Amino acid sequence: MKPNTLFIASVFAATAALAQTPALQIGAFYQCAPTQVLKVLSCNADTCDAQIYAGGQPAQRVQPTRQKLMALLATCHVQTPQEAQAAARVAGQPDANGFKVGDTVQINTAFGWGEGRIASIAGNNYRVNFQGIEVTKTYPAEIHRTGPLNDRDHAAGLYDLHDRVQVNFEGRWIDSEVLTILGMEYQVKLPGNRAVWAKPENLRYVGAPLKPAAPAAGTAPKPGLVSCAGKFEGRYSNTGGFGNMTIIFRSGKATLTDPSGGGEEVECWTGGGKIYLHKPGDPAGQDMPIDINNDGSLDTPFGEIKKKGN
Repeated sequence: MKPNTLFIASVFAATAALAQTPALQIGAFYQCAPTQVLKVLSCNADTCDAQIYAGGQPAQRVQPTRQKLMALLATCHVQTPQEAQAAARVAGQPDANGFKVGDTVQINTAFGWGEGRIASIAGNNYRVNFQGIEVTKTYPAEIHRTGPLNDRDHAAGLYDLHDRVQVNFEGRWIDSEVLTILGMEYQVKLPGNRAVWAKPENLRYVGAPLKPAAPAAGTAPKPGLVSCAGKFEGRYSNTGGFGNMTIIFRSGKATLTDPSGGGEEVECWTGGGKIYLHKPGDPAGQDMPIDINNDGSLDTPFGEIKKKGN
């Protein structure tokens, strides 16, 4: 029987490729394409553990056989210092959504929105370190940037309370305003003192809430209180967990967000070392009292919150 020459040729080609592969270097970065890098983490006689990087970001952890890894490395080379510097520059750049590894973000958890730090990125999926564990969260539904929303967020269907929008209602685009937020659905204003719930595909961004020329003077819920305007401005929250709470103070108003992402705006009054959150029309006894601590943190009925942003 004649030998299979094609089979023999393929064996010789594979053997030659393996022969050209340098000795395996544990912990080394191998450049396999202009934007693809592989780091060998460990190896035994049978299997190896490796991390794949794409565009300077950790993309996938793989466990190939030693033979397959060696065959792959035949097409790669140990990363040069110049290539390592280029990869570091790319790794420090934001991705298409404006995030980068190491960013502090807000993520949706079983207990509400909490603060985490991005560990790795793969497209719209993010591995986030949250209270000592890593979880995968998808943008835009489960991960939001810390701070104001930007054009990318609006394009992805994210809006803030009182943002000016247009809503597609009965085939017409109508000027509107975001009244309530529940996940990625929004209750928006309609003419005639009406409201409707809308999904992102039926909304488009117009602009941020119009800043009033001067805050309207309300009526203090009890004598001796003054408006919080200019005294407490910014976003206060805890670091997640049970009873997660965020309050944003703006121009004598306070917006409370609940674990579902919904929001309610109330008046903010202060006096005697306390803050009082007051809903117009409610009796004073139903106000939410908040103690002001010496370090600037606030004691709410749901736990201590600290200023996290402007």
